Amino acid sequence: MAGLIEKLHKIGDVINTVARVALGVTSIALCIAVIGQFILRWFGATMPWATEFSCYIFVWTTMLGSAVASRHLLHIGVDMVINLCHGKTRQFMLVLADVILLFALVLFTISGWNYTVAQIPHLGTTIKVSLALFYAALPVSGLIMIYYTFVQLLENICYGEAKKIPLPGDEE
Repeated sequence: MAGLIEKLHKIGDVINTVARVALGVTSIALCIAVIGQFILRWFGATMPWATEFSCYIFVWTTMLGSAVASRHLLHIGVDMVINLCHGKTRQFMLVLADVILLFALVLFTISGWNYTVAQIPHLGTTIKVSLALFYAALPVSGLIMIYYTFVQLLENICYGEAKKIPLPGDEE
């Protein structure tokens, strides 16, 4: 099982690298649109598409950021009860928490997919592209988080705890 988890981690490394690059691109695009609109307003000009674009790209930035955070066990969690438990009880609680999270993520991903598909015929007000392009962030990020949570579930089952993967620069 350790070999399988190690292979899943290597796949997760590739997914995480792609997600972090996309996160960087969306963050830069968001900054350019918002700052550009801000500066142009000083001169009495506007970019009509900037506000709409900023809203949509913010969805991608938020969702990709959530996916990357889940990889590094940085997602928000209330672990007060789990921290009170020890041994097999703690392991059971961690596994239970991952199973519940997986269930919620599957529901989120299915709902996000359905919403994205429903948006295919709709075009943006100023950006004349399908809104599905922007809302695809929901199922894409949901699938990434499902993958990471599944690997963490396997680690909790096998080792009693998921391996915390540090962000670059956080290594000791």
